Amino acid sequence: MNSNKQNLINKILYRSQYRGTKEMDIFVSRFVKSIIDSLSFDDLKDLDLLINMNDEDILKISKNELSFKNNKIFKLLIDFK
Repeated sequence: MNSNKQNLINKILYRSQYRGTKEMDIFVSRFVKSIIDSLSFDDLKDLDLLINMNDEDILKISKNELSFKNNKIFKLLIDFK
């Protein structure tokens, strides 16, 4: 695995655990840990965008109340909930 991909994985794992609210920390970190090993570098970039969204938008995505373009990560989040 190249170092850029591993650096992005480390960044995503850290950020997913320290979002601000404990409930979202738990939800997002469990989601990230369940999918991160199977993602391509491009998917990791999308995941990085997702985990940097505010909590309200992530909840809306997980409840399928907020739609996005055909994005693999958002579909995985909807399925995860």
